[in-house]
Amino acid sequence: MWANKIVARLASGEAPADDCGLVLVCSWPMPQEVLQAYEHLRDELRDVMPDGAYIYPASTLHCTVTTLRAFTAGPMDAELRETMRSLWMPVLNAARAMEEWPSVPFKLRINHPTLEGAAGIFRYDDLDGAVESMRSCLRKAIEAAGGKAAEGMDWSEAKALPGTPDGQIAPQIPNIVHSTVLRWSSEPPDQAAAKESFAKVAEKWTPLDIEVGRATAVFEDHPYMHLGTDGEKNIW
Repeated sequence: MWANKIVARLASGEAPADDCGLVLVCSWPMPQEVLQAYEHLRDELRDVMPDGAYIYPASTLHCTVTTLRAFTAGPMDAELRETMRSLWMPVLNAARAMEEWPSVPFKLRINHPTLEGAAGIFRYDDLDGAVESMRSCLRKAIEAAGGKAAEGMDWSEAKALPGTPDGQIAPQIPNIVHSTVLRWSSEPPDQAAAKESFAKVAEKWTPLDIEVGRATAVFEDHPYMHLGTDGEKNIW
């Protein structure tokens, strides 16, 4: 199945649930040149994609370095937010203090988007190896603190940081460098036709090299980074 109940709420304009995550992201907000190119791509996709395709607003585009606490784990009240902040600040600082932590700015290349079933994404080339270096440092810092990150979709050895309240989940390190651009609020009537339509628009995309100035930890209190880019929810 490609349809996503959370996306259906976003597409309908329904107020989101109180779910909240904590993520370390980079290239958010995107440079102006990316936003302009993406708006053109978004307009073309809206013209050809079937009902049920939800194309992300430009303001949501980001690259996740590590998910410290997925928003799908549920709400975070003020007390839990402060607990998570206190747990993660030393880990983030320890990772950044490592010699391997990359200098900034670093470069990423945004390649042609692809529709991979439930999601349409931009895959990135990690030109300087900076995202992988950050992930490596975070992996070591998490383990030094007594936790263990899930690797991609492998949760077999994942372990939350000591002191994490009961019911909370472990961090997760993605195994790709990407931004999501499309999900589904309902099933497309013809999946093959949807992929074909997406591909015809995607082939017009010109890969872009961008400079990234920092990584930011942010409370994701709207699903899939549907939140303002004014820095109000940044904690690191």
